[in-house]
Amino acid sequence: MDSVTQTIVNYIEQTDVTNREDLLAVARIAFLDYLASLVPAESECAVQDLARFIGPKSDKALYYGFASHYLDFDDAQANLAGHFSTVLYSALLAVLEPMDTWHEFFRAYIIGAELEGIIGSLINPAHRTQGWHSTGTVGVIGAAAAIGALRGLHGESLAQLLSLAATQSAGMFFQSGTDGKPLHAGLAARNGVWAYELLQHTSLRTSTKPFDPERGWFKTIGNITVTSNDIASRWLAPGQLIDPGLWMKVHPYCSAAICGAEAAEIVAHRLYTSSSYVSKHNYLSPDTEEQDQCRLCTTPDFSLWDEIDRVTVHFPPGADAALRYTSPTTGREGQFSIEYVVYQVLAYGVVQDELFKIDTIDQSVRDYMSRIERVYDLPKVAQTERITKVTVTLKNGDTFTETVNNPKGSPNNPLTMEDIRIKLGLTLKADQIDRIIEAFTHTDEVEPFLQTLRKEGVLHV
Repeated sequence: MDSVTQTIVNYIEQTDVTNREDLLAVARIAFLDYLASLVPAESECAVQDLARFIGPKSDKALYYGFASHYLDFDDAQANLAGHFSTVLYSALLAVLEPMDTWHEFFRAYIIGAELEGIIGSLINPAHRTQGWHSTGTVGVIGAAAAIGALRGLHGESLAQLLSLAATQSAGMFFQSGTDGKPLHAGLAARNGVWAYELLQHTSLRTSTKPFDPERGWFKTIGNITVTSNDIASRWLAPGQLIDPGLWMKVHPYCSAAICGAEAAEIVAHRLYTSSSYVSKHNYLSPDTEEQDQCRLCTTPDFSLWDEIDRVTVHFPPGADAALRYTSPTTGREGQFSIEYVVYQVLAYGVVQDELFKIDTIDQSVRDYMSRIERVYDLPKVAQTERITKVTVTLKNGDTFTETVNNPKGSPNNPLTMEDIRIKLGLTLKADQIDRIIEAFTHTDEVEPFLQTLRKEGVLHV
């Protein structure tokens, strides 16, 4: 076993999170957010089609990963430049045994997330800009680490599991905007479980040096040399779930658009309630939040677009790399388009989730999007930071602008339990959510909670 692999194995074996309530608290809400991302996808045709092929444990992981990432509603992390929970929780659910406790379950998740985040910090941004989707390439390694932690693997057995997972690294970002992207999450979870099953039930043996500094995964994937100290100096210091933390979503689109979307919402509110707009269009300026929300969330109001000359979205250099579509033609592509997100906000007042499901974006909408331009005039920020400014210039020369760097769902402005309930409420009824939360908070083992989920029609396989 090489020194880097040995260090990783040691940390997986020895990590104790008993006194790390800060990490465990994030892990708990991340699991509920994972479920809130998976549940609405179970009614999607592609997810139901995949469910028909589910057989062994590894196929369950494939289904859970695909479903939980299908709507792009799941959490993301800046160091990884990808998605933790969709892969890790999907793999762990597939290998769960009846007596596994919540503490063991969340410890395994924290370990998998820690390894993924550290790897991401070492290989990005080069890995991302080369076109790799780390949810798949790194996620399979995190899945193996989490499985090894939950199932109590040690020494060379754990090294072989990491090795067989690492050699299955795959996932390219050209799949964004298609069903291929969520399939990366499903395949990463499945391949981690499959590696575990293969090594447990066959005599097959693999290399125990997957992270050898000279010829291992880091050198092959990123052409970089990683030492044991690169891992040791970062491990749980303070922890990838804390710093840089998780980005959770209130709408199903790429997390790189969250700052811009919130900035656009603030600008839209100012525009809709400005005295000149109200008087020109005979609107009564809303006096309460309730009136404001009622008007903003109904039907599109293209009268505002009639007033707009252009919209400028300001990014730091390279910060929009994941938003690869400037003129999307489908709702799926629109999930990776700041133009489509900003168009919705300025037409409706808020993002409309259902518009990400349409097969074809109307040409008139694409004409509106053509007035939205990207510029890269904000200072460069660290890989773990995000900031976006939106400027709306009206035909009369007036400008409205807003800058956002800590939007709702960001690590410094996280979703609360009430936000998670709202997210679950997009699919489930209030009494169902009550029973699910009750079971989540009053069971020691995971399996009784899963039984409650299935009674409520969640987790179809």
